[in-house]
Amino acid sequence: MSRTILLAVDHEANVARAADMAADLAGRPGDQVVVLHVHEYAVGRFGRVQVDCADGEGERVVGQIAERLRAAGVEAREEIRSAHVGHVPRTILDIAEEADARMIVLGSATARDVPWLPFGGVSLRLLHLSDRPVLIVPRARRAAEAATAESAASAATSGTAS
Repeated sequence: MSRTILLAVDHEANVARAADMAADLAGRPGDQVVVLHVHEYAVGRFGRVQVDCADGEGERVVGQIAERLRAAGVEAREEIRSAHVGHVPRTILDIAEEADARMIVLGSATARDVPWLPFGGVSLRLLHLSDRPVLIVPRARRAAEAATAESAASAATSGTAS
C-alpha cells in the first residue's frame, strides 16, 4: 500500500484543518504528503487568464502548508499544476495517480453538507470520479453558530422528553 497522501489546497482559509488532518493521517515513518494547488485558467478573447486566485497566492499557500507539515515532522512535497476551468478535479485525480496516493484530502469550500453549485464543486466531483478514498475536511464552525446549534439541539431534546 502506498505511503503517500495527496493534500489538495486552494487559497481559502479552510486549508489549515485539512493540513492538520493530513498530518495526523501521515503519522508513520516513511509517509509523505504531496501538497497540491491547481491553478485554474480560462482562455478567451484576451488570452489565458488565471481565475482561481491572485498571482502567486497558490504557491504561497502550498509553501506555507508544506513548511507547516515539515515542522510537524511529516515529509512534504510541493506541487503546482494548472488546468482549464472545470478540469481541476480531473487534474487532482491525475496527480493522485502519478503519486500513487492512497487517499486524497481536501478542505470543504462551503459550510454546508453539499455545495449548492449547479455542477457541483471540486470536492463533490472528486467524490464521484475518484477510484481512491477522498476525505473532505469540513470548515470549523464559528463559536456563535456552534452555540446556536447546541441550544437548538438542547431545546429539541428537552421538548421530546416532556
